[in-house]
Amino acid sequence: MIERLPIFFPLICPSSKILHIPDIQRGRLEEMAKSGNFTQAEMAKELNVSQSTISRELKRGRTRQMSTKRTYYDRYLADAGARVYRENRQFSRAKDFHKYSENFLEELPKAIVSTKQKPREHSVDTFVHMYREKHPAEHVPCTKTVYTLIDQGVLSVRNIDLPMKTRMRPRKNKPSEPKGTNSKHLGRSIEDRDASVLSREEVGHWEVDLVLGKKTKGEPVIITMVERKSRVLLTKKVWSKRAEDIQKATLQMMRKQGMECFKSLTTDNGAEFSTLSLIEENSSSVQVFFTHAFASWEKGTNERHNGLLREYLPKGKSLRDLKYTELQMYTDAINNRPRRILNYQTPIEFFNNELKAI
Repeated sequence: MIERLPIFFPLICPSSKILHIPDIQRGRLEEMAKSGNFTQAEMAKELNVSQSTISRELKRGRTRQMSTKRTYYDRYLADAGARVYRENRQFSRAKDFHKYSENFLEELPKAIVSTKQKPREHSVDTFVHMYREKHPAEHVPCTKTVYTLIDQGVLSVRNIDLPMKTRMRPRKNKPSEPKGTNSKHLGRSIEDRDASVLSREEVGHWEVDLVLGKKTKGEPVIITMVERKSRVLLTKKVWSKRAEDIQKATLQMMRKQGMECFKSLTTDNGAEFSTLSLIEENSSSVQVFFTHAFASWEKGTNERHNGLLREYLPKGKSLRDLKYTELQMYTDAINNRPRRILNYQTPIEFFNNELKAI
């Protein structure tokens, strides 16, 4: 029977295996290796790491020792393993990054870092895709490699220059269920919406929301409308949150774009949208739907684009001084940003192509 040594530290959750061994676990590994009663597989299970991690660590900390009989033997020492690991990490750099196109590395920061005069129109992935298409003969790194180079500090671009990366939270495995029932009945429930809207089979189905600045009286807001299939974004700055003003401004946006482009609107149950159903009186072909309470994910496309707009208009910042031309510049930057989900077309290109096909 294999003897088990006592454990004097908490085990790591089995569901989250680690790739590198902390110092406290190196001490435990040294005890197990010294006892000679554990296989590498048993060591890995005890420390909640992969067997290959154990194998590498044993090699890293292997030290030649002399016995009392003046014979040599190899033994794993935790201190030696930790020292070698830190030395290796100190010199761990992408030494061969210079093999990639010099022009690509120069153009990357210009494309993905926003300035006040020129909002970015590319993510790392879309710029890599676009550059490869335009320069097929050049050696261009893949998207994952670019992110690795940024993480290692090799490039002039830093993680703080990538807004979505610095604020991303872990995704839920599945969306939460709607909480409770709506006390308000502002119009049709989202449950009555045709299933084809959810599957994005056709253009013309839009999600509507507001982007706020400071939460003070008299503060302007921005109406955002996003088409579900093409992801094209429409925005309008209005100086009132009154339901009548929001409904009127939304109708103006629709008429400017063309009423034929609209088949449905989906919004939430905020008081500012309480009269949005009146739009149906202006067009018999448009239906207005309202999501469940506390279920913002039911209009997640719009929420996502509000997040993109927040890159230029941070929360808590007053919108009073925001010029209409500036808002249009930010909207155009989002609409002209290629999307992998659209096969690297821009939303505006995709939207226009869909309209031509009708």
